[in-house]
Amino acid sequence: MEYVNLPLVFLVGCALIALLAKKNDYSWYLFFFAIAVPTPLLLLALPHVVGVEAASLTSVRLGTALLFPVAGLLLSLRRKH
Repeated sequence: MEYVNLPLVFLVGCALIALLAKKNDYSWYLFFFAIAVPTPLLLLALPHVVGVEAASLTSVRLGTALLFPVAGLLLSLRRKH
């Protein structure tokens, strides 16, 4: 299996969500930074919050990495009033 650059995939996904938010009259750059910036910080803090053993589980790291993009996707689908 070929190597996939996961940080690049994450940033491209965040950019696509930000463009979807722009389509619904949100500020795309604020949306992008609100999705992309907290995730690495949360991943760095994860071993201190839940412990090293739990933080090393793939499901915990994947759920943490997808938390902000999924929330951003749900918010970007809403129309701005």
